[in-house]
Amino acid sequence: MLVHNVEELYLKAIDYFDNGYFFEAHDTFEELWMDDRDEAKRFYQGLVQLSTGFYHLVMNNLKGAESQLTKGVEKLSSYPSIYKDIQVSDIIREVESCVERIQLAKSDSSKVKEIIEAIPKLKRRSNN
Repeated sequence: MLVHNVEELYLKAIDYFDNGYFFEAHDTFEELWMDDRDEAKRFYQGLVQLSTGFYHLVMNNLKGAESQLTKGVEKLSSYPSIYKDIQVSDIIREVESCVERIQLAKSDSSKVKEIIEAIPKLKRRSNN
């Protein structure tokens, strides 16, 4: 993919994530993370881990989903409530809820579809 700038790549990654293309979101956020040298590096790493976690969830790998989502939340929790036009505090809360539901679903896999339907969106939602 030929992308002209970091902002365009960032928007593409969010779009992939919000449309359920978690593998592609992972790759795109990873590209941002690998190229970043400032305070956003850990933020992008957290988004890579959320993408990976939700990919695992969709593939019914609950253990992998729980692990990656927990690591992603840990990284994102060091950022302000709103960062790079994403409502980080909301995402953290929603992902933590998914993790709790994943833990319960380990004994009842019929709940996985409901959890997938509850995957939060990253869409830029600071004041819009």
